[in-house]
Amino acid sequence: MSAQIEQWRVSTPTGVFEADLETLKEWIADGSVAPTDKVSKGSLNWIEAGRAPMLKAAFQGERVAPAPQTLVDDTRAEPAWQEAPPSHAQSSDFDDAFPVDVFANPETIPTACFNHPQVTPHYICPACATGLCELCAKFLDSHHIATCPRCGEFCKIYEEVKARADNIAFQNSGFGMDDFVRAIRYPFQHKVALFSGAFIYGLLLLGGFRGSVIAFVIMFGCMSHVISQVAWGRLNHSFMPDFSEFDMWEDLVKPIFLGVGITIVTWGPVIVLLVALLFGVLKAGPGVAPLLAGQTESAQRSAPTAADLAPLMDPNADPKKLEEANKHLDDLRPGASIAREAERSKNAKSDPAPAMNMLRPFLAAGILIAGLLLLGIAWAIFYYPMALAVAGYTQSFGAVVNPMIGLDTIRRMRSTYFKAFGMVLLIQAVGFIVSVVISTVTAPFALPFVGNLPATFIDGTIAFYFNLVIACLLGLSLFKCGDRLGINVD
Repeated sequence: MSAQIEQWRVSTPTGVFEADLETLKEWIADGSVAPTDKVSKGSLNWIEAGRAPMLKAAFQGERVAPAPQTLVDDTRAEPAWQEAPPSHAQSSDFDDAFPVDVFANPETIPTACFNHPQVTPHYICPACATGLCELCAKFLDSHHIATCPRCGEFCKIYEEVKARADNIAFQNSGFGMDDFVRAIRYPFQHKVALFSGAFIYGLLLLGGFRGSVIAFVIMFGCMSHVISQVAWGRLNHSFMPDFSEFDMWEDLVKPIFLGVGITIVTWGPVIVLLVALLFGVLKAGPGVAPLLAGQTESAQRSAPTAADLAPLMDPNADPKKLEEANKHLDDLRPGASIAREAERSKNAKSDPAPAMNMLRPFLAAGILIAGLLLLGIAWAIFYYPMALAVAGYTQSFGAVVNPMIGLDTIRRMRSTYFKAFGMVLLIQAVGFIVSVVISTVTAPFALPFVGNLPATFIDGTIAFYFNLVIACLLGLSLFKCGDRLGINVD
C-alpha cells in the first residue's frame, strides 16, 4: 500500500514554497532552508524548521530514509499497517510538548500496540496518538531514537506519557475532600521518615532555646519541601529534604529568615500595636493604668515591712500578730522563696493560654484599639496559610514579606484557597485539642523550672505530623490551581 505523500510548506526570505518531505530535505542539504525558517506540515501550524523532529537529522547532515510503506512482523504474524487515520490534534510545537487535548485525558491514550492489540505499548506517538511496541517502532539510523512508522514523528516512552496524563487529569479534578483525606494519609507514605523525624523533632524541643531553633529549622525545611514538591505534582516524593550536603545558608539561615518573614507578615501588625501600647505611644484607655498599677502594688505588698516584723520583738504581742509576723519571716527565707518560684514556674508551664495573661492588661483598652487587635489577629489567622505557601514555594524572603504577592495568589486561586484555609483551620483546631488533652493527662509529670517534659515531647511528635498534613494541603491547593498560577505539571 503506498503511503500518502505529506506536503510541506516552507517560508524563507525569498517566499513561501511547497514540497514533499524528501525535496525539503534536499533544500536543507543545499543550504536553501535555514533552521530559523518556518515550516508547516500539511495543515499544521508554523514552527521553526530546526525544531521539526522529521527535519533535525537533515540539518545535522544525515539522510533519513522515508517511512516504510508496510510493516511486517517477523514474530507475531499480525496484519500490516492500515491506512493512517487523520491526526487527533494539531500541535504548534512538535518538539518536546504533545497535544494536551489528546493526552490530558487518560481515556484517550491507547492501551495496546496499534498492530498488536494484545501487547502493551512501549512507545506512543505524540502526533497521531498511536501506541507502539518495541518491534513496531522504527529507529533513526545510528540513533536509538524511536519514530512513528505512520507519520514519522519522534515517539515518547508510553509510561512517561501515561503518568503525565494521569497527573494532568488529577490536576483538573478540582480541590475537595478527597485531597483532605489524601493529605492526612500523605505522611504515612514514608513511615520511617515520619517516625524518625517526629522523634528527633520532639527530642530537640527538650533542648532549650538552641534545640527549639534547630527543631524549627528541620520542621520548616520539611514543610517547605512538601509544599514545593506537591505543588509540582510530586506526591510520591519523601517529605524529608536532602541534608547530605549541608549548606549553612540554604539549610539553616534561609529557613530562619523565612520563618521571621512569616511572623512579620502575619503577626507583625499585632506585635507593633502591643509594643506601641506598652511604651505609651497609643492611649490604652483608662482601664489599663489601674491594672498595671494594681500589679505593681501587689508586688510591693508581697515584701514584708519593719512594722510587719515588729511583733517578734514585743513579748506582749497579740498572738495573731505574732503568727502573721512569723509567716512574714518565713517568706524571707531562701527556701520559701525558691518554693514559691518553683510553684509559679510550674503553674506558668501548665497554663494552656499564656498569651491571654499578656493581653489581660489591654482588655480594658478603648474600642478602637480592641478592634485593631481583633482585626490584626483575624488577619494573622487568615493569611498564615498563604504566607506559609509563598515561603515554601518561592523560598524568597522578599516574596514572603510582600502581602500583595499572597493576596494576588489568593485572587487567582479563588475558592480553592478558602477551602484549603478551612481545612488548615480544622487541622490546627484538632492539634490544639490534642495538645490540651496531652497537657492535662501528663500534668502530674510537670517539674519546677523545666516544665512538663513528657507533654513537650509527645506534643512535638504529634505536631510534626500535623504540620506535614498542613503542608500537603497547601501544596495540593497550589497544584490544583497550577493553570492559573503558572505552575507546570511535573
